[in-house]
Amino acid sequence: MAVKVGKLAKITVVGLVGTYIVYTYVVSEQGQYSLSGFSRDALDSTAFGDDVKEFTFGVADGGEITFSGNYDPADTNGQLIVDSACINASVFTGGDMRFYIDSTSYLTVNTGGNILITKCRTVGVDKVGLATISFTGKISGKSMIVI
Repeated sequence: MAVKVGKLAKITVVGLVGTYIVYTYVVSEQGQYSLSGFSRDALDSTAFGDDVKEFTFGVADGGEITFSGNYDPADTNGQLIVDSACINASVFTGGDMRFYIDSTSYLTVNTGGNILITKCRTVGVDKVGLATISFTGKISGKSMIVI
């Protein structure tokens, strides 16, 4: 059975000019991410006289991705870029934001889709622990794919 070890994962933001990568920054200190998953609405198409409800497929939802880790105010390339995208209503397009599963494979939104960072600056501090930060992104237009 093939399994993936979480310690090999990472989250990156990538700057592209056409198909050329001009920079890749790791969003530092992140230790967890979770994709809520793809879902599709089931619309009630039941009519008078039907004995059992009937449904038809409606619009799909690409889901949400949440990620969190240790807060690093010195990370002006990773955490700051994600925070800035949220505050300035910028989007990450296909390949711009990568959620690595291992050292080579990653999740990203499919071409034509976007990741909208909808929640940022969620900082937590505990008297006996490290400060943490978390982000939430909404998948829009296409689903996430593994590359």
